[in-house]
Amino acid sequence: MTAPHPEGTVLPPHRPLSDWIARVLPGAPGQPPALGRINDGDERADARFFPRFRTQPWTRTSAVVERAGELCRALALRAPDGHVVVELDDHGAPVPVSEPGTDLVASLEEQWADPPAHPEIVAGLHAESLALRYFLLHRLTRETLPPPRLFHCLPWERVDAAARSATARLHTETSSSPALPIPPPDGELRHWFTPAASSLAGPLQVLEAGLRTERTGPWFGREAAHLLSGLRAAEPARLPTPTRHALAGLVDALGEADRALRHSARLVSERLTGLRHIEPIALTRRLDSEFVLRASSGNRRTGHTEFLEQWPVAVGLTVTGGGLLEIEMEVEDHPVPPFRRLADGALCHPVTVRPGTDTVGSGAGIRYWMVLDATEGMLHGFVAVTAPDTTFEVDLDAPPVPLRFLDRVSREELEASLTANERVTLSQWHRLIDGLPPHHPAHAALTAYAARRA
Repeated sequence: MTAPHPEGTVLPPHRPLSDWIARVLPGAPGQPPALGRINDGDERADARFFPRFRTQPWTRTSAVVERAGELCRALALRAPDGHVVVELDDHGAPVPVSEPGTDLVASLEEQWADPPAHPEIVAGLHAESLALRYFLLHRLTRETLPPPRLFHCLPWERVDAAARSATARLHTETSSSPALPIPPPDGELRHWFTPAASSLAGPLQVLEAGLRTERTGPWFGREAAHLLSGLRAAEPARLPTPTRHALAGLVDALGEADRALRHSARLVSERLTGLRHIEPIALTRRLDSEFVLRASSGNRRTGHTEFLEQWPVAVGLTVTGGGLLEIEMEVEDHPVPPFRRLADGALCHPVTVRPGTDTVGSGAGIRYWMVLDATEGMLHGFVAVTAPDTTFEVDLDAPPVPLRFLDRVSREELEASLTANERVTLSQWHRLIDGLPPHHPAHAALTAYAARRA
């Protein structure tokens, strides 16, 4: 079976899984075969898109070559003229494979558009090198919709161990009981899990290491928010049941450690475990055109308000008679704010306003960052933006992020957020922004904002 291509052409099934290949060359007498240059010298290219693999029927095979001074069976392809290329990992070393693994890869490539994920296939992949599993799943995810169970071949026990370690360390910080020894997790997470879920392994590894080494300075809020955001977007079925429960335990601990994260953590935990609450707990509300019409026909100043509440968060959504959408949020905070949040600095909560769709929480929208002002026992924020004149949604379910870590947000988005936070004065903005790193886009946003107000 050949693989379909988005442009309508039909591609040969057996093509490189890795970006890099090297031609197998005859070795010196009594020596193993040698390897040619990576991608014939074009290391920046992706070998899978070389014309030779898109026009000729190659055969999936393996070849015994040298790797780290020892002979190794490597994943390979044979051309119609008989020459062989081996696939290379991110370090330029051959990708190890067994003979059964070669046959398994060939079979999956023959069924590329609808690959099977029987238990024996998952077990067979699990026995192969991690590099092979990563490249195979990476290509499948980019080109098809692989069955979720196929991702269970990844070494999820590493994620489980890191999640349990981080959870135990968070519990130790909030418990009066003597701390028990917590062994560090075995094996790095690195990028191996990105085919299954982006923004999971990286934040988890940094979070666990930071807690284990008692890292100081600003870092915790960024990793916690990235992990929660990554898990909100992940497809739970791609994660084995033990992993989902280990991660749910961690996000529950994050919510306990910082009430500003509590709401997002509850949503993520529900998504991972599948344990639904009797009442919906999302802080996403759809407001239709009738709501806007009622607001415009009422008091121009007060408008029409709806309230959302999920402890510790309470939100008021008001459309004024003047056509403004006002969003006010309060978070019942800890009596003493968590020390890590204090280290991270000012906190910003994302507020997304998007056109109404058939599926709540889907589709693009406009995101604003609401500054949360910390007072005794309370976090409070307020933004005001132009209300859409058709059905729209207001989504406050994403986790807050410290302002210092919005360094990859565009200047335009930050400038719009400065305007929306209309109760924050220019002098307050300077106190919040002037001490940020020089490259932070908030500096340019503040300059533009101040110029418009002048």
